Amino acid sequence: MRRYKYPKIIINSIYLLLWILPLFWFVRDFWVMEEIQNSLDRSLWRTVVFTWKQSIYSSCLAFIVAIIPARYLAYHKNLLSKILESLLFIPFFFPVLSTIGIFSIVFNLPWIEKFSILYSMKAILIAHVFYNSPIFVKYIGESLRRIPKEIEESMILDGASSWKIFWKGQLPLMMPQVFKAFILCFTYCFLSFAILLSLGGIQYQSLEVEIASTLQGDFNFSKAMIYGLLQFLMLLSVNSLGILLPDYELKGSGYSKKMPYYTFLFSALYALFECGIVLASIVASFYNYFTGEFSLRAYQIIFSSSFQEEYPIWRSLGNSFLVAGIATLGTVIIVYFLLRNYSRIIELLIFSNLGISGAFFAMTLYYIYVLYEVPFTLLLVFAYFMTGIPLAYSFLYQNVKNFPKDLQEMALLDGTSHWTYFWKIQFPILRPLFLLSFLQSFAIFLGEFTLAYTMQLGDIFPVVSLVNYSLLVDKKYLESSALSAVLLLLILLLFFLGECLKVRGEVHEEA
Repeated sequence: MRRYKYPKIIINSIYLLLWILPLFWFVRDFWVMEEIQNSLDRSLWRTVVFTWKQSIYSSCLAFIVAIIPARYLAYHKNLLSKILESLLFIPFFFPVLSTIGIFSIVFNLPWIEKFSILYSMKAILIAHVFYNSPIFVKYIGESLRRIPKEIEESMILDGASSWKIFWKGQLPLMMPQVFKAFILCFTYCFLSFAILLSLGGIQYQSLEVEIASTLQGDFNFSKAMIYGLLQFLMLLSVNSLGILLPDYELKGSGYSKKMPYYTFLFSALYALFECGIVLASIVASFYNYFTGEFSLRAYQIIFSSSFQEEYPIWRSLGNSFLVAGIATLGTVIIVYFLLRNYSRIIELLIFSNLGISGAFFAMTLYYIYVLYEVPFTLLLVFAYFMTGIPLAYSFLYQNVKNFPKDLQEMALLDGTSHWTYFWKIQFPILRPLFLLSFLQSFAIFLGEFTLAYTMQLGDIFPVVSLVNYSLLVDKKYLESSALSAVLLLLILLLFFLGECLKVRGEVHEEA
């Protein structure tokens, strides 16, 4: 047993060290008590209050909006239910700049502009509901499917209505899953950056926006450090509430039942809203919503040589593919080794990393560049790599950790080396899932914005998300929509390839 203990300790220690070192250098040089005390002012508490307020409002509103579509998803197997289930694509893969671009256009339309939505709390809430409600739809819908039918039947015999059954009987049983969905949505809203920055305007400053703004303003790194640590501790405390909930698994099988017509109508409108935003972001690349004209001129412009001088799109696409590819490959490999050398402590560390501010982490890496002039390319790869591990860990967890141990034992008894066992036995079985994880992580990295923006890579090492943001800032909406459409189609292609591989992986698992 001792033979296998040391590799586990070494691998887990290396992962822990990769997180500690960037933070160590930053904290070592900027833990200045005078600056820290000056940062603890009214401005900080106003920022904290607003961050909590918009996160709670957004998460609760997303939950309320998702209830009816989730119930429809749970009890139907048709085209609409498949569309509702596939909407999980949006929070994980739909580029945030595509969301900003299309909402900026929609909120500026003459018949909507009069409601003064853009640069208001309403814009933030609408965008967050669009982004996060599919998480609730998926989690609640899956949980409802697993609740035994007998519970509903017994409550019907007692005269309970459909909604009373949901609130009094089903929701308490689903609380662990609902809480997981709420924490995920709350964390995304708490760490939301681009939506607040572009749709909310300067009057809405969250902790994440304040941290990133430090590099654009007074360079008060001590203040940014305090904001980042506060944000992490707050999210860690919220996540720790999960231990108060019982941990159990519902064992029921899905069943169909007739739902009121308004359930279908609301679910269809919800799916139309979600899919409509995605499609509208593509249509906006060749249709001018303000003049009503169709034109492919935007595509000709963004790839023209004259346009490249000011907005290096080809270069940014190449940089994005290079960095995302290297980071994704490294992420899948290290996650495999972490799961093969599973440790409960490292798992807690991995998922607590979801609460670390992307802007704060990017700032610590920027400081490493200042100290040691490490190339920005390597720093960005490292940033993607470290922030991508929690999601890749979730993708691969079930299949790698629970891979049949008897196969390994039989192979080793026959004298097979660990390397041969991996390539000849484990890899062929898990290959579709490795590719799925690679494609999903790659798609996420392609649309990543916060890290590159905070590290100020625009002129040094432009990536496609930064070039797209420059187009939005310069109000080149058609060109921005065209670039977003190109990126979105690439991500959709990767997503559907991943879904095909997922089906293949499930077939292997059943076999």
